[in-house]
Amino acid sequence: MNFSRFFPCLFRKIPAGLLLLNLSMLSGCATNPATKKMEFMIVSEEKEFKIGQGVDKQVREDMGVYLELPELRSFVKKMVDAIGRQSDRPELIYRLEIIDTPDFNAFAVPGGFVYVHRGLLERMNSSDELASVLGHEIAHVAVRHSAAQISKGQLLNIGLIGLAVATQGTAQDFGQLINLGSALAFNKFSRDDEREADHFGTEYSVKAGYNPKASIDVMKQIQKSHEREPSTFEVWFMTHPATSERIVNLTRDINAIQKEKPEVLERPIKRNEWITLLDGLAIGEWNGSELIKEDHYYNKEYLLSLEIPEGWLSQLNSKRYTSVFFHPQKKFFTYFNIEPLQPRKSTGDYYRDFENHLNRAGLKKNKDVEPGRQLPHGALAGVFTGHESRLGPIMAEAIVFTKDANGYSLLCMCKKDDFTEFQPLAESIGINLKFISQEKAAKLEPARMRIHEVKAGETWKGITSKYFGSSMGMNKLADYNGLKISRDLSAGDFLKIPPTLHIR
Repeated sequence: MNFSRFFPCLFRKIPAGLLLLNLSMLSGCATNPATKKMEFMIVSEEKEFKIGQGVDKQVREDMGVYLELPELRSFVKKMVDAIGRQSDRPELIYRLEIIDTPDFNAFAVPGGFVYVHRGLLERMNSSDELASVLGHEIAHVAVRHSAAQISKGQLLNIGLIGLAVATQGTAQDFGQLINLGSALAFNKFSRDDEREADHFGTEYSVKAGYNPKASIDVMKQIQKSHEREPSTFEVWFMTHPATSERIVNLTRDINAIQKEKPEVLERPIKRNEWITLLDGLAIGEWNGSELIKEDHYYNKEYLLSLEIPEGWLSQLNSKRYTSVFFHPQKKFFTYFNIEPLQPRKSTGDYYRDFENHLNRAGLKKNKDVEPGRQLPHGALAGVFTGHESRLGPIMAEAIVFTKDANGYSLLCMCKKDDFTEFQPLAESIGINLKFISQEKAAKLEPARMRIHEVKAGETWKGITSKYFGSSMGMNKLADYNGLKISRDLSAGDFLKIPPTLHIR
């Protein structure tokens, strides 16, 4: 009998060698709630939610939640609920949380858990722009993209196949197989998935009352950001269609909407209601105890600061290190760590222990840095060589010292060919490591967004000079607000004023 006539979803998706196994899993076909097509699906909605619950706990623990600005939090949560009710899974409860990082990013995990990063909220210039992003993420959930990927992954896992055969199709708990890294990996959707999310997300946000033209503005902002910082968006463009293609597709969808419901395109863009909610928003890297301000890293818990070289980026909340600093284009990395000691150790003993640790990790000492080199707090340093899977041959300098009951280390690493250029920068980070007073630490706060209400007669030149001491950055200020200096300002307009015009 030709089973493929009756169960095409299984036989279309699965390699021929697994057809026998498929016969024990014929119940794995389901109609997709959005596309209405039959597809292979062995993850129930209940299991999908349990997976999402587990990932949600890890997201909160590993990434941190932004709990400031309750009016902003409430507003965004209500937006997600409103758009979710217009989706193809309106019965699902969509839960929104703001991740406390400055990244331009948003994601969703199985079961209706949706996340936006604080940095994305900073860059949105209207409720309609944010609605296009939220609609896209809700669409991933509504179309069950993650659940479909998990279903395929489970079926194609050899160990799971063997278990299924041995137990007549009974598989182990999916939740036991999911951790934060693997669950977020499921969000590296195919480009076809991303196209579907753009299409259905636009449909959902329109039904919720938003103007879809704002989605084009978001795409153009992503395009500009990629041009400024290509390496920051490297993974994004591996998994997403080209932004130019997405703009074409969205424009096609918007034109279709205009023909059917022309009044939708006449909806006012909700700019001022959104921008007023951003007043006081924390800008940049900040997690409550560590922050990046201008060109310095501060640690309020350990009462220290260090200077970050120009053009470098930072990552707080690293699981293996206290913080990481890096130059994305040149592939320079500095891993900073503070380790509690038991028992107390001298700097010499700690240096030898650190050297042994690096040896076990595959880094072999080339030489000790000569004692005459200026290093902080009696630090010792050595140069190491090794190999890294992405960078190839590497060189690194380790700078370590102890103070009170803690060990401090800087591991500065780059490609071997770049080490001569990198070493002075790496040592400058160590040289500029300073301890600060409790009083200064207590006063440290993240940089924050300010909001300016335009008065009659005000210009871009005057407003830029007022906040930044010069009109030189007025193009940047206008671009940050999604506007152009050729557009005259009107009384009552609200503008976002960032702490600095050194904007990524």
